[in-house]
Amino acid sequence: MTSTWWSLLSAAVSGGLVVKLIDYVISFLTHSVKKKKNAKRLVDEHLDPLLKTADAICGKTLSLADRDFSTPHGTLKQELVALTYLYSAFWSRLVILDRESLGVSLNQDKRGRKLVAFRACLESQRIRLVDKTHQIAIGEIATEMDSSPYRTTTIVNFTRRIAESDYYSVWLEPLKSQLGNIHIKKTRQRMLVYGVILHAMIDTLDQNHTSTHTRSPRPNKLSRDSKRKVDHLVFKTYLKGTGAINRYTSSKKDARRAHRTH
Repeated sequence: MTSTWWSLLSAAVSGGLVVKLIDYVISFLTHSVKKKKNAKRLVDEHLDPLLKTADAICGKTLSLADRDFSTPHGTLKQELVALTYLYSAFWSRLVILDRESLGVSLNQDKRGRKLVAFRACLESQRIRLVDKTHQIAIGEIATEMDSSPYRTTTIVNFTRRIAESDYYSVWLEPLKSQLGNIHIKKTRQRMLVYGVILHAMIDTLDQNHTSTHTRSPRPNKLSRDSKRKVDHLVFKTYLKGTGAINRYTSSKKDARRAHRTH
């Protein structure tokens, strides 16, 4: 029996089976390493500008929250224009990432996996500000699609583009409608929750704040329902496993009290 198995093994080796198996393993490992390198390269290239645009929205949202979303007399129009551009610029960075990541899985990179999770949360039905189709369209409007590489347009070019084309304005209508209802509590809370997720994304993916600002959360501006949504839907569902820590729904006093009870 032993000599029979030895004969079969010798035949397999001489027939090239082992060689083919080794070639397959090497090819698989090489392909796997290449996919990881491509994902890392994309994240290295796109994460910084994406976080910076998210940081701008976060800063503006917190500033408005501090003022209870009130604006100095005569400046509401400018505030809305600024917000329209900031959201559009952020969605532009997502459009650019999508265009340049064709054939590449961001999940092959540790930071990329976290970014994918944050994006899924931001684009979920209960969190998003506009539907996915309009988000992509608005992002494209804010992108220089003919440039190589793609880049986000300036606020001057963006506002000119909107002013000169009714076609572009139609695509922007859902976002403008949201921002136009900034005086409504439900709209404000939706913007605050969106801002919290961006805040968490920044704190998680740029922990040392190399490219972004260190900001204090404003839990007192969130309603009870919004806090519940952030805690259960955002952190315990969408962001589970990302390492994101919820420090956005409890005040420092609440945190100290909770610590003492434990």
